[in-house]
Amino acid sequence: MNETKNRRTLIERAQAIFKLVDYEDCSFPKSKLQKVGLNPATAEKWLDLIVYIQKQPRIRLIKTKNTTIIEKHEEKYHTMSREIFMDSERSYKERFDALQDYLSALITSERLKK
Repeated sequence: MNETKNRRTLIERAQAIFKLVDYEDCSFPKSKLQKVGLNPATAEKWLDLIVYIQKQPRIRLIKTKNTTIIEKHEEKYHTMSREIFMDSERSYKERFDALQDYLSALITSERLKK
């Protein structure tokens, strides 16, 4: 049997990981990723990649007939503020202030683009 026909795409693997994360009610050990066909070493690589990507500025893809354009949607300050307001170990005040800063910076940068 041809193994390449049965291999999942990168998107299918990522979708399987996040489907499991959504299914689980609370924190769970990495070993549960074996349920979606990832051995411990591969699971570790995927988790490192996901965490790295989640810390990067957001981008937007604009697809045209012949090309795909990548547009940075956030600046580093936005990313830093987003990390703070998403950090459940910080106080509500810190998180609220970071959210306000994030929104203010986002509105300002969008106005400057116009």
